[in-house]
Amino acid sequence: MTVLDADYRSMSEYPETERLASLFDEGPDAILVVDEDSRIRRANDRVRDLFGYEPEELVGSSVGVLVPNDVDDHASLVDAYFEDSESRPMGAGLELQARRKDGSTFPVDISLSPVESESGESAAAIAAVRDVSEQQSLRRKYRTLLDTAPDAAFVVAVDDGEVLEANRAAAALVGEPEDDLVGRHYSDVFPEGPNGRYVDLFSLDPGERVRSSRFENGDDILVVTDDGDRVPVEVSAQRVNVVDDGVVLAMLRDVSERREYERELNRQIDRLERVAQVLSHDLRNPLNVAEGNVELAMETGDTDRLRAVESAHDRMREIIEEALTMVRTGSDIETVDAIDVGEFAAQCWANVATDSASLDIVAPGIVYADEERFSHLFENLYRNAIEHGGENVTVRVGVTDSGFFVEDDGPGIPPEDRESVFELGWTTEDVGSGLGLNIVADIAAAHDWTPTVTDSDSGGARFEFSGARAAPYDESFTVRDDGGENGGQSEREDPQR
Repeated sequence: MTVLDADYRSMSEYPETERLASLFDEGPDAILVVDEDSRIRRANDRVRDLFGYEPEELVGSSVGVLVPNDVDDHASLVDAYFEDSESRPMGAGLELQARRKDGSTFPVDISLSPVESESGESAAAIAAVRDVSEQQSLRRKYRTLLDTAPDAAFVVAVDDGEVLEANRAAAALVGEPEDDLVGRHYSDVFPEGPNGRYVDLFSLDPGERVRSSRFENGDDILVVTDDGDRVPVEVSAQRVNVVDDGVVLAMLRDVSERREYERELNRQIDRLERVAQVLSHDLRNPLNVAEGNVELAMETGDTDRLRAVESAHDRMREIIEEALTMVRTGSDIETVDAIDVGEFAAQCWANVATDSASLDIVAPGIVYADEERFSHLFENLYRNAIEHGGENVTVRVGVTDSGFFVEDDGPGIPPEDRESVFELGWTTEDVGSGLGLNIVADIAAAHDWTPTVTDSDSGGARFEFSGARAAPYDESFTVRDDGGENGGQSEREDPQR
């Protein structure tokens, strides 16, 4: 037995259709039974609220009375449905309109289901019509919000996680067109997929909001771009109801600059804390020496004691200067200049008390660096060589294709200590502050150089800096007066050659 027979008798006459009849009479949607000739055979009471017609007025009428006048292909759509009838939404992807008795129109969603005759052929279709005016109004509101929002915005379906809408900022953040984002599961833009902790960000109760840029364990919330990059974001999400459909409106803000600022701030705080530790420890000894000798000089009148006070003051001055240099050299480099290493290294040598030590520029060339911090690097390496290699040490400097080096012929650094030499406070000498090589490491990091320690040919310490933009001189290399590079013989002589 079927829902409708040839005479279209009442649906309730057939026991197997009692449940369907109940839905027909009590459902929230306006329901119409339409035959192959586009005639309305039944209509429930909801048509009164939706269309302004009494159900009896519609029975026997063409369904076209409910179609706006500007729709001219409705009859062909009805024919096409009965040729291949199945349960499906009408006009999927289209914005459908219906017409009220007073001629006004309103947006609708229509779901179609076939009703078979006794012969098994489709005799009619049940059309469930729902007014989506409120839904469209809310969609327009959040579409306006999406279009005007400076942050990446996604509208996500609660039931299946599908991205319903995405704005231009979202496309720019992920690196894909807006249309490619719509229709996918929202977790595609996150690194852990649909089963990870990112799901909780969008598992919200009605009206619930969440705003976070980190998980509880401190990990950043990340978006994966089309290029595979991971961008830290702050997520602001709220679940809202659009008529009967729940959606999550999520705004994602790129916080890369904020994270970099936080990292730099933490580096500065860490650097200041380390300097405070060094100063509180290393200044105490020369200060005690100075105080003790001043007291003895006052008690005995032995002015020779003041020479020890002077030495202690010099040592304190050196520690303070190194500490200040450490604080100032940690920030990122904004600009670099082409520096003639031979000439520059000699200038830095003149700024250090070198006693009988000597400097040899074994491989001159150009290195691009921040001049002030480059000088601090050389001077600290020179002092380190003299402190550990003695007053007669020879220091050699050279430029390579991948960077530059500074080496000496002193006792060298044991292999087991080479990974820790750049740590704050590392020194093998009682007079050392342990700041010098840490300053060198900070300067290298600010330039994106990689410092390593190995043996020189003479068995001393060799500090290599790779990743620098460098060019060693050869017979075809020239440095112009304006700092540029030409072919030909070198126009500057190395002052140490």
